[in-house]
Amino acid sequence: MRQTGLKMVGKTVLAMAAIAGVQWVGASVVAGDAVKLSTSPSGTYAGAFSAIEVKTNGSALSGEKSFYTFCVELYETLYTNTTLYVKSVSNATQNAVSSYYSQTNPASGGTATSDPLSVQTEWLFTQFNVDKNFQSSILSTNAKANSFQVAIWYLEHELDSYKVQSWHGSSTNSGYGYLYTQDSYAQTLVAMANAAVKNGWKDVGDQVRVLNLYKDNKYTQYAQDQLYFVSAVPEPESLAMMLVGVVGVAGFVRYRKRKTA
Repeated sequence: MRQTGLKMVGKTVLAMAAIAGVQWVGASVVAGDAVKLSTSPSGTYAGAFSAIEVKTNGSALSGEKSFYTFCVELYETLYTNTTLYVKSVSNATQNAVSSYYSQTNPASGGTATSDPLSVQTEWLFTQFNVDKNFQSSILSTNAKANSFQVAIWYLEHELDSYKVQSWHGSSTNSGYGYLYTQDSYAQTLVAMANAAVKNGWKDVGDQVRVLNLYKDNKYTQYAQDQLYFVSAVPEPESLAMMLVGVVGVAGFVRYRKRKTA
């Protein structure tokens, strides 16, 4: 009877650990991983791509579900259905100088090759990930997905008029501000983000990141950087309490089993 009780306890602990794992444990995209972007995003400008981790850094794939992502820059090459390599996961883009504009547009607050995310962009992408009704609304039409992408580009100053060094060496004056001025829903999204930040919103847990992507695993060919939302993980104290709860329930099950016997 004792062995049977111990087996029951073991099964209970494993079952509850598995449940806890479903809720808390999941692979995160880290430096050295590789991802692919879907060929059919929601939206026609760039839009909401469904991305999936295709290679992890030093371990087997965990079966992580695909995740939605949006483009950060406007002047880097976008590759779909191609293995892209993650050089870093940070709060700023790491861009080719030829595709970047901060040298002539100091509003970005970055350098020639690195631009930190705006807090407004972090709020907008957080809402997209935590509010499933909001996410469904954005994904419901190409027009809304376009507006969301335009709002991100606007908040990241990608639509400003500035001089950008083209691939063939000449300097051209480019600007796509009309994408924003002619898009009332994008303006609404930006107003919502500005209001949230003005009221003190912060990216608690640093959950909104940039996947700095390259087309080759030597990190020499820049690709379009993508937004990434890091799922919440429990604090050590919370994890300890959860384990205490698992053990406690297992003990109770064992007690009831012995009493019944």
